[in-house]
Formats: sequence, structure tokens, C-alpha cells
Amino acid sequence: MSTVGLSLVLCLLSPGCAGQGPADKAAAQGPSLPVIDENACPFEGCTFGKWIVARDSSIFSSWKEDRKPISSVKKGEVVAGLTGVPITYEPDHIQVLKPNPELRLHPGDTILRYMYRGEGFADIWVKGEWKKEYHCSFTTEKDGSGCLRECSAKVISEGRRDWWVRLKTKQGSMGWTKEDGQFDCMDSLGGDPSAATSNPSAFFHPLNSSSCAGQIGL
Repeated sequence: MSTVGLSLVLCLLSPGCAGQGPADKAAAQGPSLPVIDENACPFEGCTFGKWIVARDSSIFSSWKEDRKPISSVKKGEVVAGLTGVPITYEPDHIQVLKPNPELRLHPGDTILRYMYRGEGFADIWVKGEWKKEYHCSFTTEKDGSGCLRECSAKVISEGRRDWWVRLKTKQGSMGWTKEDGQFDCMDSLGGDPSAATSNPSAFFHPLNSSSCAGQIGL
């Protein structure tokens, strides 16, 4: 048998060389998109309740694609944030750099990260399984932030997400709007709003205002 033929036979006998089967590929690709998390507030300190409108915004009948505009809110108004629906259209892709025994991962493996929960916790997809609210402190973000020691993985591509929130106005009307930094007083922990840009929850733009405590309830 020629050297080429022998190499081909050995490759076919090796699962790694033979390639992934349909089940393995499905596990690696993750769940079908988009991934929708209902009734969720996706960052540390995120609180439904009294919010201040920081920028004029349109209000829609639903967060779904068939939504229609029904009203609007103006800067300075106080509204009640009732619930939220984070939508992941594309997850973050995290490349494993060092062995991770707890997750049974090896260098070159990929972790898919979906909804961010705050303080380094997130919902991730690993080897065909969900790991909900998993602490991803071992991960270095694409901008170099995140992990400070024993770093064993790095974000190689950032996903695409939206967060739709349901509101109630002082007039009693209710509807949905896509959160895009147009509300203050969402963060019960306070702090510097600009700090949001240094962690994975930045795509939800959590803001805080020193005037929050002085606002009159709905």
C-alpha cells in the first residue's frame, strides 16, 4: 500500500480526522437563532420600575417584527419599566486558549455566549448544552478588558443583540421600545454610566442619574 493510501486509511479510522457528524455540528453551531429571553433585565443592577426618559422615543405595539408605532415618550418623562425581552441574533464567539477541565474544553474549542447577566455571568452554550448564568471570569473581552488572571479564553467576535422593554406611561398607556440608551435610572447600583463601556453589557447601555431618587412615583 502506498504512503498516501495508508495515510488515508488511518485518517478514516480517526474520528477527529474523519470530521464531525451531523449531531456534532449541530452542537457546535448552538441553538437556532434568534434566542429570546423573556422577562429579563440583562446587566448587574438592572431594575424594572421607575425610569426617566433621556431621549424622545417611539412606542410600539409589540417587540415582534409585526409591531406598529402607537405613541411616543418625551425627554424628562417618568415611565415604569415593566419587563424586557433580550434578543440574541448572533452570540459572542469565545475561543478557548487553555484547557478548562470544568467545562471539558480544550484549546481551539469555541464557547457561544448569549445573554449577559452581569458581574461576568452569562448564558453560554458549550458542547451542545446550555450553561445558564455561568461565571465567565476566565474570558478576556475583545477590547482586552474582563479577565485579570488565569485567563483561558478570549472573545474573537462580538454578537448582535437587542433589548426590547415594555413601558407604562403616566397616562396609563403601555407599549414596547428598543432600549438604546434612552432611559436613566435603570441601574439600582448607581455608579458612573460611562463604566458600562468596559464590560459585555455595554450593548444594553445601562444608565444612572443622580436625580433618580427625587422623582415622584407613577
